Amino acid sequence: MTGRLRYAAHAYAWTSSWSNDDLGMLARARDLGLDYVEIPLMEPDAVDAAAIRAAAAEADIGIVTSIAVTDHADPSSEDERIRAAATTLLNRCVDLTAEMGSILFSGVIYSAIGRRLDRSPDEGDYARSAAVLKDVARRAAAHGITIAIEPVNRYETFLVNTAAQALELVRMIDEPNVAVHLDTFHMNIEEDDFHDAVASVTGELAHFHLVESHMGMLGHGTVDWDGVFRALAEADYRGIVGFESFSDINAAIRAGTPIWRDLAPSSDALVVEGLRFLRMLEDRYYGESLATV
Repeated sequence: MTGRLRYAAHAYAWTSSWSNDDLGMLARARDLGLDYVEIPLMEPDAVDAAAIRAAAAEADIGIVTSIAVTDHADPSSEDERIRAAATTLLNRCVDLTAEMGSILFSGVIYSAIGRRLDRSPDEGDYARSAAVLKDVARRAAAHGITIAIEPVNRYETFLVNTAAQALELVRMIDEPNVAVHLDTFHMNIEEDDFHDAVASVTGELAHFHLVESHMGMLGHGTVDWDGVFRALAEADYRGIVGFESFSDINAAIRAGTPIWRDLAPSSDALVVEGLRFLRMLEDRYYGESLATV
C-alpha cells in the first residue's frame, strides 16, 4: 500500500542557481512522480515568488523552501548587527515562502554554514540562535508556516549536528510551529543509530532529506534504510520526504558540498530510481501491522 509519504526533490538537482528560467522544472518534477519541489532561497533576489506560485499551480505540484545561512546573517553570532541581519533575511524567506503558497521553510537556519569555532559551543551560542528563531517563528506562524531545523555534520556546523541537538533547540525556541528536518547524509556521520535517531523526533518531524551516504544513487551506500523506514512507519509519519543532490555547486554552499565526481547518471535517474527504491521501502514497512491507512 502506498500514498502515505509525499516526495520532494531539491531544485539544485537540476540547477545551481534558481531563476525564472528554471520554472519549467516544476512540471518536469511532477512528470517524474514528485509531489513537491524544494526551492532554495540562497539568492532571494532571484526568487520570483508569484511566478513560482503560478507555475506550481499549473504543474499541480507543491512547494517547500529552504536556506543555509551564511556568516553575513548568522543567528548565533556574537555580533548584534549580524543577528539583526539574520532576522531580516529569515523573515524575508518566510514572506517569500508565504507568497509561493508554501507552508514549510527549513534548513540550516540557526548558524552560518561552514562556521568554525576555536572553542566548544556554549549555552550562549544556542540562546542567541533560539532568540532570533523565536522571532522568525512568530512571523511564520502568522502565515501558517512551519520552520524546521536541519542538523548537519560537524564539518558544516558547530551548533546542531544530531537529532537530539535539533530537538533541544526546538524546545529552547518554544514555539508550536518549529520542527525538525532530518537528513540521512548527515545522520550517517553523526548518529549512533538511524532508527533510534528518527524515532526520537518523529513527533516533531516536518521534512526529511533521504540521501545516500555519498549523495549518489539510493541503496548503494551505507545508510540504514530499513532502520529509517521502520521508525517512520512505527510513528505513522505522513509528511514530506525527499531527495537532495546537486547538479553543480552553488557558490553559496560550496564549502558544505564539494562533490567533484558524478554520483548518478543524471538527476532525473537519481529521482526515478530513488522513487522506486523509497516506494519499495514504503510498501514494505507501512503495512497494516504498523500503520492504519
